[in-house]
Amino acid sequence: MRTFNFKLKALLRLKETKREQSLVKFAHSVKEVQRLEENLVSAQKRLDSVLGILHDRQKGAFRSDQIEALQSSLALERENLSQVQTLLNRAKEMQSSRRKIFMDHDSQCKAVDRLQEKQKEEHYFNENKKEQLELEDVIGSRFLFQRINGQV
Repeated sequence: MRTFNFKLKALLRLKETKREQSLVKFAHSVKEVQRLEENLVSAQKRLDSVLGILHDRQKGAFRSDQIEALQSSLALERENLSQVQTLLNRAKEMQSSRRKIFMDHDSQCKAVDRLQEKQKEEHYFNENKKEQLELEDVIGSRFLFQRINGQV
């Protein structure tokens, strides 16, 4: 029996390499989203603390320069929060697109892998069929040989 030789091994390796690369990029984007979500939580906490300080100051006596400093801090924290939210939204879009790319590369890799399995099964089926035909020929030849020798 001849051994099976898949002629598209290079293509399969290429598809597997692309799949692995896209998986790594997808994993990095997931980590980036998690990092930005943590940054968003900390920015929200900073904004809440500035708002808390501002409310405490408004209850008692305060100077105008203190209020201006707190209002500028509040404006900076709001701007920081909006920037982090924007970055997080972009990172989520990137994660979604990289997930789609990974799924596409994964399906392409699996398609070539299924083709290899199908060709392997066909190869073994054909080789088995050839062996059966050869065995039938040998059996038929022996039968004729014994029949001819038995009659002589």
